[in-house]
Amino acid sequence: MDFSGHNIYVGMDVHKKNWNITIYVDDVFYKTFHQAPNAGQLELYLKENFSGASYRCAYEAGFCGFWIQRELSRRGISCIVVNPADIPSKDKDKKRKTDKLDSKRIAYNLGARQLEPIYIPSKIIEADRRLVRFRKAIQRDLNRSRARIQSELHLLGIDIPPRYSGWSKVFINWLKALDLDETNLRYTLDQEILRAEQLRQQLLELNRALRTLIKEDRYAEIGALLQKITGLGLITTITLLTELADIHRFETFDQLNSFVGFCPTEHSTGDDEHKGKITPRGHSLLRSYLTEAAWMAIRNDPAMAAAYSSYTKRMTGKRAITRIARKLLNRIYTTWKQKRLYKTGMN
Repeated sequence: MDFSGHNIYVGMDVHKKNWNITIYVDDVFYKTFHQAPNAGQLELYLKENFSGASYRCAYEAGFCGFWIQRELSRRGISCIVVNPADIPSKDKDKKRKTDKLDSKRIAYNLGARQLEPIYIPSKIIEADRRLVRFRKAIQRDLNRSRARIQSELHLLGIDIPPRYSGWSKVFINWLKALDLDETNLRYTLDQEILRAEQLRQQLLELNRALRTLIKEDRYAEIGALLQKITGLGLITTITLLTELADIHRFETFDQLNSFVGFCPTEHSTGDDEHKGKITPRGHSLLRSYLTEAAWMAIRNDPAMAAAYSSYTKRMTGKRAITRIARKLLNRIYTTWKQKRLYKTGMN
């Protein structure tokens, strides 16, 4: 059969070992089946059974990343990646969840044009993003290692002398020189110290790599402008550049604010208006870094300090710093989009 002029909608529930595929054509569920995680196999099936048609695929963002979308697109098959939370579903869909039902739900909403694709970065931006996220993972591992060392000392009843502040080389040498009665206690502590030192060295090397990365042509101009904003350092800036990638995909600040997650929840009806805490949906990494940057900003920027003081007169400090982080994000948006240098102290 010739399916020229027809759209074949393909809902994909992707897993490591298999894909669950649902074919939706002419408002009818044609078939649901399993196949190996192979784009070429799916292409062959579509062309053999629906020759001449236009193929449109969709799958949920997750551990598979974007390689499936890129591979299908390379083969001439339209494919989008969607946020799982943005796929419309009925109450019964939430109570019955299977791979088959998930793929059918994706295929149906794709055919109904109710799916909005997420932004897919270029391969080089994605590689840069992985480097920045890896640095964050190493930082977390280092913090855990240091916490375990402190826990060991607490279990042994050993107090850290007040003269040692932070994890300096002098403090590490003190840890190595501790006289412990049991051999295995000494061995355990030495191994944890060794791990902490290795992670610290790895972190220093990654920091050097990020300093080199931000000087690349694709980041240098905007990176230099953003680092002039009070509160933004190397790590926050390169994280913004790699996670947002293209500021122009956000037509308004509200869109960027919604993406990062500094907008409040709202339940308003009629004359009643109620705004609650910030939405749980957002970019947790950016939100965390910008909140830290906000604390730095109120200590070094008179305008931010004045705004924070004003906010705390009518709300808690936690809510006030969220407002400051949102103001900081607005500065970032304006600086990046207009490529204009920010002057400290300006509202």
